[in-house]
Amino acid sequence: MFVKFLSFLFFLVFVTSVQGQSEQICLNLQREPSERPLSTTHQGPPGRRGPQGATGAQGARGNPGPPGQCVCDLSEVEQRRLKLLINLNRVEVCPLGIKSGKVQDADMTSSSMWSLSYAAHRGRLDGSGVWHVSSENKKRGAWIQVDMKVNTTLTGVVTQGRSSANQWVTRYKISFGNFPDELEFIQNDDGNDMIFKGNTDRNSHVLNLFPQPITARYVRLVVWNFSDYITMRIEYVTC
Repeated sequence: MFVKFLSFLFFLVFVTSVQGQSEQICLNLQREPSERPLSTTHQGPPGRRGPQGATGAQGARGNPGPPGQCVCDLSEVEQRRLKLLINLNRVEVCPLGIKSGKVQDADMTSSSMWSLSYAAHRGRLDGSGVWHVSSENKKRGAWIQVDMKVNTTLTGVVTQGRSSANQWVTRYKISFGNFPDELEFIQNDDGNDMIFKGNTDRNSHVLNLFPQPITARYVRLVVWNFSDYITMRIEYVTC
């Protein structure tokens, strides 16, 4: 009898134990996702980058900056850059006023002219007219001169051919001074008169900067070589 009792008691404990384990297992299976143990799996690599988005609208234009200042003493690099910009018609640098009309007609003279319609003052850069020498003066040494009224510092000259014909000056010299009969030529380091390269077509701007700024009242462009006929339009660069 006692043995049967012990056997029944052992069976009851065993069932109770198994039921407790089953209940524990059941509880484990019914945990909320937030209560589950953290995974130890490593994070994978990022996914492929998505396509680039559309470009946004252009922003508002900023306020203009302060006006620049003309500089006479340019470095060699600055001179090359300035030549490139003005030859591409992208910049007009400190003009004396021939193109704008600030220089009066009476202050532009020449060695000769074909007629009044081709007088020196007609030779303004980008103008519809042109300075044109007479047939007798179609030779080296013909010149066009500007009287600036007062001593003025110049740093270079821009030249242009005739817009309506294949005529232009290919090479020239520059002389300057305070009196028309006492002009001296710009010279190189060897003491020889500088010969500047001019135009090769009708309308391109060709800028030549002087080795050093010159200061004078009169400045004269003297023709050295030309194509077909001596005709040209000019502007001087000043400070």
